[in-house]
Amino acid sequence: QKAIKQSYVQNPTKPPVSLEGQLLWRDFNYLMAHSAGKNWCRIDGNKYCRSIPWDNNPELLDAWKEGRTGYPWIDACMIQLKKEGWIHHLGRHAVACFLTRGDLWQ
Repeated sequence: QKAIKQSYVQNPTKPPVSLEGQLLWRDFNYLMAHSAGKNWCRIDGNKYCRSIPWDNNPELLDAWKEGRTGYPWIDACMIQLKKEGWIHHLGRHAVACFLTRGDLWQ
């Protein structure tokens, strides 16, 4: 136990590398919100948003929810989410992008 405490004193941990990127992203978002003005939280009148022709296909949405898209990575993430109630943040990002910007909405 003494050796563990000593190692922390000699080798203090540093913040994760991604922390700087996260702070930069936060500040970038603040800047974009400021430049968009009152329309930042809206699509209409926001020069940074584009209107997406969303498809309303319940069969595709159900396939995404149940892990039957035909894309192995997406399906594995959705099946894990359904079984365990949890997926890694990269998996969450992947399934969200697939839903909103990937093959599902096209």
